[in-house]
Amino acid sequence: MNIKCDKCSKDALIYLAYGKHNFCKDHFNDFFESRFKKTIRQFKLFSQKDYLGVATSGGKDSMVLLYLINKIFREKRINFCAIFVDEGTDNYSNKTFQVVKDFCTKENIKLVTSSHKKEFDISTQEIGEKYDKKEGTVCTYCGVLRRKTLNRLANKEKVSKLLTGHNLDDECQTILMNLLDNDTLRFFRTGPETGIIDIENTRPRIKPFYLTPEKEIAAYALFNQIPFHDCNCPFFRTAKRNHFRNFLNETEIIHPGSKFSLVKSFLKIKELSNLKKIITKKNLKKCKICKEDTSQDICKACELISKIKKI
Repeated sequence: MNIKCDKCSKDALIYLAYGKHNFCKDHFNDFFESRFKKTIRQFKLFSQKDYLGVATSGGKDSMVLLYLINKIFREKRINFCAIFVDEGTDNYSNKTFQVVKDFCTKENIKLVTSSHKKEFDISTQEIGEKYDKKEGTVCTYCGVLRRKTLNRLANKEKVSKLLTGHNLDDECQTILMNLLDNDTLRFFRTGPETGIIDIENTRPRIKPFYLTPEKEIAAYALFNQIPFHDCNCPFFRTAKRNHFRNFLNETEIIHPGSKFSLVKSFLKIKELSNLKKIITKKNLKKCKICKEDTSQDICKACELISKIKKI
């Protein structure tokens, strides 16, 4: 006997263990989209006056994010564009870009692009060829350069907020990584809106999927035939967060709802902190190399580029 949807007589296609929900495709879509909109309202992520830049990599998370922003908010007359960063990884970046380009062309969405090679005169592929484990992982380099490029494009396009596809799983991994690295400032900078204070020329990064599990994003993409590039970056295995991903997934299987509990605990701790009183714009400097805002003499991107070019 087939298991039926909690809301209707149709066969259930997905089971959510943390809530013991069984949903058919239509009621899962309703559940998924309702939580998406509720997260935006709950954390006041953006308003109708904002011009949104959707960071779109071609993967499932960012493509579902772009799909939903286009589906739900275009009719509400909220302006947005897609922003793509070409990391320059052989036989990968060109494929992810094609997915994004085709979707934007089909839906008539403005697409803004740049690359690591153009911005920093070095690609992720070249970083991988020079890579020395003593200097961190390839993902560390690529992530820092990607964030800086996204912010530059956001500034150039004059978007007011930058949307990313970071999901519940990503946030849980980040919380644990920063906690175990004893990196208090980085620990508190994460959240549904990244950062502690407003910084000139740095666009707020917001996460509408902050309370959405990764597997549910994948299910939504498949149920709704949303195109995405379903292959990991060739340097995926070097990522430090893989260990934390496996640990959290195993914990979630044994104790459903653990990921939600971890994020909610983090938000309570963040609310109780007084970091906004401690961190002020007076702590900021101008990077000696790129002249952009940083808390150090040289920003992290310029520091990493200098290191990799010496190898």
